[in-house]
Amino acid sequence: MTSSEKDLVEELVKIKQQVEHLLEKHPDARNNDFYLSVLWLREFGGLSQYISFIPYDLIRSLSGKTESVSRARRKIQNEDHRYLPTDPKVLAKRRQREEDYRKGIHQI
Repeated sequence: MTSSEKDLVEELVKIKQQVEHLLEKHPDARNNDFYLSVLWLREFGGLSQYISFIPYDLIRSLSGKTESVSRARRKIQNEDHRYLPTDPKVLAKRRQREEDYRKGIHQI
């Protein structure tokens, strides 16, 4: 296993533990990935000073949108080869991460 694959596995294990903590602490997050993401950003992503309160009804109305945005970006860039990252390091990092993810996901 390469160093970057090992780092990814360690990161995924840590995130999994953090997500389990949030799912235990916030039952509504079990039903809404966007809410779970917001909670993660607040508690573990260092954004607690910026994200204090978002009404749950608003979060529920936006549910699924962030995943759709991410998937749309991946399709536009990866399949249509348009609007590629302006920083070549970002593209290289994404490709490496994708490869590491394919190899390392089975480790967690």
